[in-house]
Formats: sequence, C-alpha cells, structure tokens
Amino acid sequence: MHSEPAVSDRPTTDARRAALLAALDVVEGGAEERFDRITRIAREAFGVSGSFLNLAGLDVLTIKSQQSDDVFDPTIPLQDTFCGRTLAAEGPIVVPDALEDPRYADLPMVLDDPNVRFYAGVPIRVGDDDVKVGTLCLIDSAPRTFAPDDLALLEELGVWAERELAAGADEDRLRSVLAGLEPSVIEVPGYRVGGMSVPHGVVSGDFHDWHVDGDALVVTVADVMGKGMSAGLLAATIRGALLARGSESTARAVAGLEAQVGPDLSRAESFATMFHGRLTPATGRMEFTDAGHGLAIQLHADGTETVRRSYDLPIGLHPVGADRVTGTLELEPGDVLVLVSDGALELWDSTLASLGALGAMWRDAPDIDTFLGRVRTRAGTHDPGDDLTVVVIARD
Repeated sequence: MHSEPAVSDRPTTDARRAALLAALDVVEGGAEERFDRITRIAREAFGVSGSFLNLAGLDVLTIKSQQSDDVFDPTIPLQDTFCGRTLAAEGPIVVPDALEDPRYADLPMVLDDPNVRFYAGVPIRVGDDDVKVGTLCLIDSAPRTFAPDDLALLEELGVWAERELAAGADEDRLRSVLAGLEPSVIEVPGYRVGGMSVPHGVVSGDFHDWHVDGDALVVTVADVMGKGMSAGLLAATIRGALLARGSESTARAVAGLEAQVGPDLSRAESFATMFHGRLTPATGRMEFTDAGHGLAIQLHADGTETVRRSYDLPIGLHPVGADRVTGTLELEPGDVLVLVSDGALELWDSTLASLGALGAMWRDAPDIDTFLGRVRTRAGTHDPGDDLTVVVIARD
C-alpha cells in the first residue's frame, strides 16, 4: 500500500531531510508552545496515553513535543522507533496492535516500557518537495481501532504542525532578508560609523542607512508608526524610495520621498519620522532635514551636549507643498552624533532625558561596539516594547 524510495535514492533523501531540519533550526530549541498546543489537543481528542511531534535526523529521532504518561528521552536511535521505520511511507500509518505486526513487534518500546500496542502517525512534510521530516503520532498501551474520521482529524493536526514549521522557516528567511538590508560596514577617514536595529517582533518599522556619495556621508534613521509586518513593509518602501534619491540634497530627497510614499502612508493611516543628513567629512559640517524625528543628540568634546530638535511634521502628515526646514550642525574633532528611534527612550523614562542617559553611556565607553553592546544589554533588562535603532557617528 505504501511505496518506498529506491535503495539508491535513500541516502539522498536522508541528507535532504537532515538539511531541511538544520535550516528550520528547531531541533535544538527545546519545547515550544506552538507545538505543545498541537500534541496536547491530539492527546485530549483521542484519549490516548501519549501524543508526540517527532523530527527525524540522519540516525536520531528528536521528540520536539510530547504529552505522555511516560516521559521519553528527547533523542532516541531512529531505527528503534515507529517513526524511523515508517519514514519511507508516503501516507499515514495505523498499527492497531503492534505485537501482532511483524514490522514493529521487536521495538524496545513495544517489548518493554511503556509497552506500546497501538500507534497512529501522519507524516510531517516541509519544503518545496514536501520532504518528510517527521511525524505527528499517537500511542496507547492497549490495542485500538482507528476510524476514518479519527484519521482525518489526525491529518488535520499534522497539517497544522507543518504550517507551524513553515512559519518558522518563513521568519528565518525574513530575518535573512532583513539582515541583508542592514548597511554594510563603512570606512570614512577620521570618523567611526556604526549602528544597530532591534525589532520588537520579527519585522521592524525602523530602518537606518548610511552610504558615501561623492565626498559626502549620507546617514538616515527613520521610524514608521506602529510595529510588525505592516510597519516593516512601509519602512522597506520608504527605504527604497530614499535610496533612489541618495545624491540629492536632504530637503529635495525628503520632499521627493514624501510625494512618492505619502499616499501609501495615508492609505495605511500611518506616518513616518525621519532624520536624513549629509555630512562633509573634511569640514564636519552636516546638513540635515528632520521630519518630526527630533531624536538626535550631539555630544561635544568639551563635555556639553546638544539635543537636535525637529520643527517639521512627520512624513505623511506634513502639509502638501510646504517647504521643510533644513538644519546644519558642526561635528568638531572629538564630537559624537547619536541618532535613535523612540524605542531608545523607553530604555529609561520615555522622555528626552533618556538621550542624556544614552550620552552618559557613550562617554563611559566611547567605543561603538562596546556602546551598542551595552544598549542591547539594557534592552534585554528594560524591554522597550518598541523597535529600537541606534546610530553613532564619531569624529576622531
């Protein structure tokens, strides 16, 4: 009834299965509620002694989730399991009485504790080729029959498990895409430039960017209202529109950007704040346009500091056709400009005084990697509840 792959194909199938599991990055992660919910429902629905979500490696079975009277070790030799012996099967497997089935009668879990008699399992498949990577299964210590409706329900729960695995893979791919959008390391003689963005969820509504345009360093920090996927999509749209204007003056770039993305923001009932600056490294002079952002602090070499406030409305709220204010600042030798999103304020008291606390943190350790590491640590102990972005430009 069930076909098996040819012997010559088996090593390839095993290798692909192992590669997929490695890409999913769930084997070593321990128990997760998204899977425990499924096995818990399965056990309650069928009234069995155990329900499991198993993932099959090359020669080891990992129990990703178990609801059972008898707690099994999280890893078991693959061939000592029902799952391992049914990997070649295309569809579900139902074993009414394992002692009466020569394929499984010699399994340790049948002959010894917990003396499994009944088994039912459905395949878990992932990837474009639907490679079988494990099973969602039921066991019981007494022989049982399994009606077609029972099997249909177990298969639906198996589809749920597959979608949870796929969702995790999609998040991983999304993280990879977002990581690719991070600005690359840049070298500007006489300056140090660095930054980070930490999303509140998977996707951030913040973005930051820097690049060299001729003899200018162009730096941007933006924050789309809200969090999650919708904010992330809008941020990606804004980023692309701004990069296309990377050689324009800050005022022209922001104006052109607003004309392009303003309708999208309006339809989404959202807006974005932005600091967009062009620094001439030779002189330290920066021209900037601040669209309602106002989260920039300049730490002067003499120990004083200046908060660069905004006098314009955010993108999406600024009156159509109205000019924006262009500001300038001078980064003297030893000065540092720190640009943040409003998530940074939540690390302290949610007010602009938090910028001073951030400045004190920099002065205590004026090294970009050390500073950003301390900000991450602070975010770990004082959850900002929002996307967090920090960019540093330090003139040596």
